[in-house]
Amino acid sequence: MSTHTLRRRRTARAMGGFGLTELMIAMVLGLIVIGAAFAIFQSSQTTFRSNEGLNRIQETARAAFELMSRDIRAAGGSACSNFSVVEGAGAFTEQFRNNAVSGNANSLRVVSGDDTAYRVTNSTVNSVTLHADDVDDATDVFRVNDILILCNARKTHVVQATAVGTNTVTFAALPGGYVPTADQYAPPAAVVLARYRDVNWSVGANPRGGSSLWVSRNGGAAEEVAEGVQNIAFTYLREGATNYVAAPADWRDVVAVRITMTLQGADGEGNALTRTVSNVVSMRGRTL
Repeated sequence: MSTHTLRRRRTARAMGGFGLTELMIAMVLGLIVIGAAFAIFQSSQTTFRSNEGLNRIQETARAAFELMSRDIRAAGGSACSNFSVVEGAGAFTEQFRNNAVSGNANSLRVVSGDDTAYRVTNSTVNSVTLHADDVDDATDVFRVNDILILCNARKTHVVQATAVGTNTVTFAALPGGYVPTADQYAPPAAVVLARYRDVNWSVGANPRGGSSLWVSRNGGAAEEVAEGVQNIAFTYLREGATNYVAAPADWRDVVAVRITMTLQGADGEGNALTRTVSNVVSMRGRTL
């Protein structure tokens, strides 16, 4: 066999490529790799959507607990000392003095003074003058018939505004002819005026066919706070007790509230994802 013929055979063999069997094996292996990659991708997507649904539930719970906790911690409190005695009578005064937290297993009512309080520079038995540095025009802040907390270091009164001027607020005369800025046992600079905060929390149906957490403030229309809250349960701890109960015998010595919520979302495949979470909140005015 000539050298030329051998060279031609070697060249043909080198250029032959894959055979049919080799090609089929390569295709099968490729399909296996692609299928495995697709399965991993699909699993990752499902896990991501499930985690997203769970995170949404956790964020909803965190926001709801934070808002409710802020109200509960402030229950019965005001910008004045906790030792300031609540004076007078009337439904709002009694609620503030004795039932700062009240309700039942499925709804909660909390009353307190608003976080924002305005300094009083002068007062009479039925009016106060607000500090010009705190408010330019009292009518921007207060309205006639607003329920307000007027207090100093010694006494707290719940009053209702009968007139509001540029820097004055008028109300019915305080019991015993009391003048807050003229109390010899309380510094005049400590006298402040704030809104009376009355908040109701509950769970109810929303317009989208689901269930949500709702809040009503100062007798106003309920506002939707968090979607997906299916149920809420409040239990209460009285001072000296060890067990939380749904209906305490005396609301005046309740010191903490346990909130248990059931929330619902969706997992990666659209199925219902349900979680139950709890939080305990102490009433700052009764525990500090």
